[in-house]
Amino acid sequence: MGNDIVDGIAVRLGQLFPDIEVHRDEIAQGFDAPCFFIKSLRTVHTAKLDNRYFRRYSFDVHYFPQHAGASANVQAVAGTLLMGLEYILVGDNLVRVARTEYEVHDGVLHFMVDYDLFVLRERVKTPYMMTLTQRQKSKG
Repeated sequence: MGNDIVDGIAVRLGQLFPDIEVHRDEIAQGFDAPCFFIKSLRTVHTAKLDNRYFRRYSFDVHYFPQHAGASANVQAVAGTLLMGLEYILVGDNLVRVARTEYEVHDGVLHFMVDYDLFVLRERVKTPYMMTLTQRQKSKG
């Protein structure tokens, strides 16, 4: 499921910024800027009723600008991401962001997003009884 969300974020980034490369795994030394890097931060898995589970997936989308001192460019990208990553496509489902925030460290944008999902665990199918013999007596 986490890889599907990364794919959804990458597709949406490609739609918002078609000229900027998106990295999903590791960034090689000497990469070409500008580019995005999607990093999975954490996943929280909480049991709910019966076979339902709640999961929160947290990601940090890094944006490396072309030039080191391009704070106006970084702020423009952050503003686009605030509304642009509100909905992503995960498989055939549209998922809405639960939380967004961003920070800029050393000229690099760190855009944090959380996506919340409910997951159903498959139930183990038990065979039905073939026959049942019941005997009953009543008084009176």
